[in-house]
Amino acid sequence: MPQIMDVPVVIIGGGGCGLTLSSFLSDLKVQHVLFEKHPGTSILPKAHYLNQRTMETFRHHGLDEPVLAAGAPIHNMGRVEWKTSLGGNGLFDGRVLGHCGAFGGEFGTKQWEDYRRDSPTLSSNVPLLRLEPILRKLAEDRNPGRILFSHTVTDFEDDGHKVVVTVQQLDGNILKYHAQYVVCADGGKLSTPKLGINMEGPTGLVDFVSTHFKADLSEYWDDRTLITHFINPEGEKMVNFDCGALVQMGPTWGRGSEEWTLHFGFPVTDTARFDKEALPPRIRQLLKLPDLEMEVLHISHWVLDRVLADKYKVGRVFIAGDAAHRRPPTTGLGLNTSIEDARNLAWKLAAVLNKGADISLLETYETERRPIGLRNCDWGLFTFSNMAVLQAAVGLIPGAKEYNNERFRRIFEDSFYGQTARNQIQRAISTQDIEFSAHDLELGFVYANGAILPDGSKPPPADPAGQKYIPTTRPGHRLPHAWIEGKKGGVISTQDLLVLGTHDFFLITDEDGDAWVSAANSISKLTNLSIGAAKIRSRAHSKGNDLYYDYHDKWSEVREIDNGGAILVRPDNFVAWRSDGPCDEAKTNLAAVFAELLDIKYPELSTTPVGQVPNGVGMHQT
Repeated sequence: MPQIMDVPVVIIGGGGCGLTLSSFLSDLKVQHVLFEKHPGTSILPKAHYLNQRTMETFRHHGLDEPVLAAGAPIHNMGRVEWKTSLGGNGLFDGRVLGHCGAFGGEFGTKQWEDYRRDSPTLSSNVPLLRLEPILRKLAEDRNPGRILFSHTVTDFEDDGHKVVVTVQQLDGNILKYHAQYVVCADGGKLSTPKLGINMEGPTGLVDFVSTHFKADLSEYWDDRTLITHFINPEGEKMVNFDCGALVQMGPTWGRGSEEWTLHFGFPVTDTARFDKEALPPRIRQLLKLPDLEMEVLHISHWVLDRVLADKYKVGRVFIAGDAAHRRPPTTGLGLNTSIEDARNLAWKLAAVLNKGADISLLETYETERRPIGLRNCDWGLFTFSNMAVLQAAVGLIPGAKEYNNERFRRIFEDSFYGQTARNQIQRAISTQDIEFSAHDLELGFVYANGAILPDGSKPPPADPAGQKYIPTTRPGHRLPHAWIEGKKGGVISTQDLLVLGTHDFFLITDEDGDAWVSAANSISKLTNLSIGAAKIRSRAHSKGNDLYYDYHDKWSEVREIDNGGAILVRPDNFVAWRSDGPCDEAKTNLAAVFAELLDIKYPELSTTPVGQVPNGVGMHQT
């Protein structure tokens, strides 16, 4: 009989989602063990773009520094180009058809300013084969001896009181774990069929072939560019798919990049997509570099789907990451969405396991994250589909080689027609900003229902192009960033106020909010919740050693409450509740807020009936 071990949480899967979840749980003091069937982390570049929201999350959990050290500097990832080729000496070779600014990296543009205004950190770019080892080490440092690779979960059974997890070690030895909760970040290999979860949406759309190789392309590469797409007459047979996208993969960034990945898209009926020997010559042909010395590291196939799980939780078992959602890679919403899944679930598990919150809080994981998964799946397919618009603007006709050559001659001729053609192509390419600068999509997503107390206010208008982010403290939205100066000097972000391991929640008020601060302190002393509090002054001449200074007057623009009001921030830096102004019964009302959010009753603190919280209603909305 195998020895049975008890553990509050088991994580199945040691990819980006599972490893970050492990670090998050460690920070929140939740005991857990992680099992990964492979002996090591990813050997493929795969996901690489880390958006601002992910980097904020890494920053909050102290994971950002090694990631930033390995990642591309923002000036080496601020541009995406469409070209005819890299090399070649033909009439149409090496020509730029157009470009897009990307990820806030184009110096001096409005996009550059917006990205810096709205977040304390910037996006990064780290291929998964270098990111996952970093995440693994960080997880192991926080949870030594319990990040177990070469351990295969062969089965799990939920009996309603616990989950029995069966694990096979590399030597064949069988282990048994009793977990209160299991999180499956296994890509759906075991979890979704085992749980009877349906993946809804179209599958098998395109088979992508990714070739990861080493080569010296420094002579041909623009130092600002992260991705170059290729469209040329020779590639017209693939005009309905992507004619090729070349991505720099570091580890040196910019024109000195040693590694690259080239993505080809094939119809799933094309048997030539499995011909590995044909790929290096095809790459040389596409790049117009027939003598390019290249070392192929890996060739991988992945079929494009756009699927979403019909549920994220079954009993005591949750799914996250690719087990819950898969979509085209455009906009980079795969790993980024997965990491936000992990962050959302981590604090809720901690609240239930360590802080006495009712298990009903765990139901809000699906309530909050599945609508975001749906939105991101749809956006990924939408932005992928828009690539056809760009190719249509170029105007190639499959199989019409003579016409295509004439079309390119007219595009690049020095004439009014050529100027008009190039201008129109650039206009079409500019529409791909929906992929490369989806600022609102990345920062502006909202939890309409869940572990929040709505205040009846309307959300800011959403930009249908996903570009313009409008900061707001409305419950369900990400806490806006503003630089503030502390009482001991030093400038921090409002997002830095909630210190994990020190505070469970955080309350922000101003010089007129002493009652709210007192209420937070009282509840912290009488319960096992730690509620931090800070006062950011709202009047220029206010005095007080305990006040934070609104460094650029940004907080006063985005706080959206009157003097004496308060904003309650969740452990994931989302706003849970706010009060427009001061309150005579601050302690009673704040206790009622926590009773409603976590379904914890504090009779010694509150006489307010649950559901009658000021400026809010119950969290379980439909």
